[in-house]
Amino acid sequence: MSKRKLNLQQQQRIADKQAEVVDNTQQSDLLRGLVISHYGQEVEVVLIDEGNSPIANNSQRCHFRANLPTVVCGDRVLWRPLEQTATGIVEALLKRDSLLERPRPYQDPKPVAANIDSIIITLAPKPAPISSLIDRFLIAAENANIEVCLLLNKEDLLADNPVVAAELEQLLKLYNELGYQTFSFSAQSSTSVEQRAFIQFIADKTSILVGQSGVGKSTLINTLSGADTTKTATISSANDKGRHTTTTSQLYPLNHYEIAGSGAIIDSPGIREFGLWHLSPAAIIDGLPEFRAQAVLCKFRDCEHGKSQGCALKLAFEEGKIHPSRISSYRHILDSLDN
Repeated sequence: MSKRKLNLQQQQRIADKQAEVVDNTQQSDLLRGLVISHYGQEVEVVLIDEGNSPIANNSQRCHFRANLPTVVCGDRVLWRPLEQTATGIVEALLKRDSLLERPRPYQDPKPVAANIDSIIITLAPKPAPISSLIDRFLIAAENANIEVCLLLNKEDLLADNPVVAAELEQLLKLYNELGYQTFSFSAQSSTSVEQRAFIQFIADKTSILVGQSGVGKSTLINTLSGADTTKTATISSANDKGRHTTTTSQLYPLNHYEIAGSGAIIDSPGIREFGLWHLSPAAIIDGLPEFRAQAVLCKFRDCEHGKSQGCALKLAFEEGKIHPSRISSYRHILDSLDN
């Protein structure tokens, strides 16, 4: 059941109450907590200190007060244990550093995870990467001002398939040349130099894995966390598409591969579509670095970039300054905004 709509006066009253709770933390019995998972009307919380580092391994199931903003994995909250029960109650949501949202047509975007330092777009030889989906994730990350990288998982599957290996090499080269960091990883092989570079990249961050179902996100988290903490499934042989194995976002501490630091990683439900209905055409261009660089050169005010005659971006298309796959993604995304 979706939350009821609140008018502006109700929203302000709730916000004032939240601020009052947060301001009086020092004089109250409230504890600081980190939400590591969400289960319908309950969340799983671990204790954290003032520096937001976990101070206990065990977690606590908590309900939350009515009319709280949507609480998601990665949120920092104020909560208290309830007497004579094994649960607690979340009283307030602390300020977020960042928020990743999943857009929905005709609805407000749905929060997915909070306080994210980096988004890891996970690819694999199977299912085959979808360039337009990669670009949608990159645009969302750019607009949310969250660091992003691309990770080729299941690297060991490339040894017997040189054609796919060459295609993926070109794909990663394209995004690397656009300024995005790219890494490779295999849970089946020993730690390589590139794998260590990836581990160093995530060591002190809270990262979220996104990507198609079946690219091995859950297996990757099992490897990095050092335990069989998440369900995994094989690729469907009928269509090479992955099966959904994760049904709710879950946060795991990084404590394997001798990872030093306080990093954590969030497993998110696999998705095959990622709409950008909440963004304007200008925001789409801002999320594509090479498009943005050409658009600022345009001499027209209120130009319909990429379409108007004489537009600098359109000229860049025609002169081959922008990769065809990126142009195709851009046009596909613009079409989706109109539908």
